[in-house]
Amino acid sequence: MSEIEKRRGFHYGFLIVACCCVFSATSVSLAFGCAGVFYTPVSEAIGVSRGVFVISFTCMSLTAGIGVKIMTPFVEKYSLKLAVIILLLLQSVCYFAQSQFTQVWMFYITGALLGIVVSLTQSIVATVAINRWFKTSTAFFIGFSSSMAGVSGVIINPIAGKVMETYGWRAGYIMYGAIILILAVPFAVFVFKDFPADKGLEPYSGRNKNNENKKDENIKQSDISIEYKDAVRSKAFFAAMGAISCFVCTCCFVPYVASYASSLGMSLTFAATLAGMAQIGSLIGKNTIGLAADKNPIFLVTLGPLVPLLGLLILLISGGRSVPLLVIGIILVGSIYAASTVGSPLVVIEVFGMKNFMKIYGSICVFTSLAGAAISPLMGMVVDLCGGSFTLILAICAAMCILSIILGLYAFKEGKKMKAAAAKIEYSELLEKFF
Repeated sequence: MSEIEKRRGFHYGFLIVACCCVFSATSVSLAFGCAGVFYTPVSEAIGVSRGVFVISFTCMSLTAGIGVKIMTPFVEKYSLKLAVIILLLLQSVCYFAQSQFTQVWMFYITGALLGIVVSLTQSIVATVAINRWFKTSTAFFIGFSSSMAGVSGVIINPIAGKVMETYGWRAGYIMYGAIILILAVPFAVFVFKDFPADKGLEPYSGRNKNNENKKDENIKQSDISIEYKDAVRSKAFFAAMGAISCFVCTCCFVPYVASYASSLGMSLTFAATLAGMAQIGSLIGKNTIGLAADKNPIFLVTLGPLVPLLGLLILLISGGRSVPLLVIGIILVGSIYAASTVGSPLVVIEVFGMKNFMKIYGSICVFTSLAGAAISPLMGMVVDLCGGSFTLILAICAAMCILSIILGLYAFKEGKKMKAAAAKIEYSELLEKFF
């Protein structure tokens, strides 16, 4: 640790958090929260319907699920830092290339490549890096950095709209490529580090001397990890996968918020505003669930889905007849993004430990991405079959929130049993070495 760090109590880990915030505010925000501004102008320019163009987003969602599986061996062999640099450069190249595209199939290819990029930047980078650099408040820092995607979306979307209005949609993609290249890549190259040891440091553990012993006990418990081959064959794995799938599938309702408002007879302006309220719920939820999970990890599978469940019940009971209740309900439902993006990786870490996190989470993501890609169009079909009513969809989402709580609690219970067994094995192996 440098003299400045000793004197001011500064730890380099906080710069790692800053990096995660930048990656979320640029890479994740541009890929998800700021992609919609291109749908209408690009589809009209290349002569296809919006539905056909949006398939590129479906391609991204599908490859995002297998991206973790693809990148895990690379990260293990080389480094997380190198993987981030390569993927950010790839994202920038994709945007520059899209500015020159003339056929819709070209967007499908870059959509698939962008899925691999965001498979790491959406939640893996922050989850892995912050758990390496911090022994305390990890969930809070993960939630805080993830929430920066929503904050930047509020800023970037109107700027992108103005640029496209003045110079055309091709200039919008060039702007996106430049944002990644000018903001995200320098942080990845010059600031981001893989491990505290790279700076001659230990992970940040806070300064509360009175709680040192308690923290050490918690750290030892969290260090117990389940081997990959044992994890994927366990009841805890399938329970965790089920809970996370429920998070992901419930998230698929959020893009339908504007359509839901329109089905209630609301104006297009109000419908768009209501969609923004869901993003506010996401922003608040990501920070709240992080704080709560640091106090007790059980909140990941209870509070995470319970808040959006409350919102769904408000919408079902009120029937959308009360505008204040409608707004409150949508804000609460929007918090499901916190359970999905922040809670999901933390659930895997809590149940199986950090050592094989990327391998285990990657296997889960392959299934959850397929489930999410399938459920999104199915929701639209169900609404059409119900004559434009969202009542059945709201009820199904509420049921999935309840199911996620049940499966999540079971995964935690089974994970605790597996860790207890693993701890005994490690202890017996240690005794054999000495005796």
